[in-house]
Amino acid sequence: MSPCRENFMENEAGRMRFRWIYLILLSALALRLIYIFSNSFPPPVGDAMFYSKMAEQFLETGMLGYNQSEPNAYVTPGFPLLLAAVYGIFGTDPLGFQLTQVAFSVLTIWVVYRIARKYLSETFSLISAACMAVYPSFIYANGLLLTEVTFTLLLALFLLLLLEGLQSGRRSTLIAAGILLGLSVMVRPTPAVLVLPLALYFALTLPSRKLVLRALIYVGFSSFIVVLPWWIRNFLLYGEPVLFSTSGNNPLLWGVHPYLIGWENTFQSIYQLNPTELERNALWGKKAEELLQSQLQQAPFIEWFLIGKLNYFWSIPWVENGEIAHLFEKWREPLHLLFVAGGWLGLTASVLRKHSTGWLALVIVVYTIMHQIMLPIPRYAYPIMPYMIIFFCFGMSLLYDAVNKRAKKADRHAL
Repeated sequence: MSPCRENFMENEAGRMRFRWIYLILLSALALRLIYIFSNSFPPPVGDAMFYSKMAEQFLETGMLGYNQSEPNAYVTPGFPLLLAAVYGIFGTDPLGFQLTQVAFSVLTIWVVYRIARKYLSETFSLISAACMAVYPSFIYANGLLLTEVTFTLLLALFLLLLLEGLQSGRRSTLIAAGILLGLSVMVRPTPAVLVLPLALYFALTLPSRKLVLRALIYVGFSSFIVVLPWWIRNFLLYGEPVLFSTSGNNPLLWGVHPYLIGWENTFQSIYQLNPTELERNALWGKKAEELLQSQLQQAPFIEWFLIGKLNYFWSIPWVENGEIAHLFEKWREPLHLLFVAGGWLGLTASVLRKHSTGWLALVIVVYTIMHQIMLPIPRYAYPIMPYMIIFFCFGMSLLYDAVNKRAKKADRHAL
């Protein structure tokens, strides 16, 4: 084949690849818009209501206070500030922020496709994007005024830029990764837990320790700059350091209640003491430690910790506003179980083969262990479902290769 012919075929394949991913993204956009515009959403409740009030209060007073009219640090500021910015531009009708989340959700598919493309063939990378496009929870979440859609995008961007920064060694990419890490921590603090395990993993697996050290410095310093104003604000407010929020021990206390039985009485007993914000967080932590020690040798608690929490975390998809979440309703649980079961199988295969996706496996494992300690609900599994889908597709690619290899071997024997 002539060089011109080869170049033509490569360019044509590239154009087809371009068309498929954009067809998937347009389909994802259409599904999300259909869901948003075909439903009448109930007024926000719980966290969504408090976030909305916090954003409106910030626009009116310039003060950040969750569920109270005084400044506090009960939640990190990233999501309320984003919500306030959208409210400031589009007004306080939830539709403006819902459409913003639709854009974020579609962009997340593209970012995760870029990550998948580094490890999977084009076909299986496109399948991973298509799975994300139709996964029901990724559609429903756009109607909620909660952190998950924004956080999932920021986490995906951080992981993609970290990977590209380590591959290229470019300082600008590593700095951008650090900025994305800082922003994601300001929405949900959980990525802070990933830093040390990922640094150790790359130090042990990459040939250049110098590159890993440079990455740690650039990522660490740029994320530090992003988070620093929050630390300064909190020190001025409380007179002592508050890294992320004053509610960090809340999910720990939830997590020591087997199958979440009796949590109301525990929390109420602490609220009745009328503690300050910092005292309340300390009391949550102390009570969590007491309950942990008192139940460590009890069979129901051990079962909850080893089996019940995993079941709560992974067995069902995250669905809120269930009364209107009917798009792909019949597929919802089967698709979720397929992606989770297939994802864990693919993850296990990648670890046994010492595949270069090991760092993504580490993200999932660390995140799962963290929520084995804390509150394990499907909402908190949502941000790592994209990587379960990548491993589901990785496992499918291994199966395809094995079947294809066996078929070719059978054809040779037949000849």
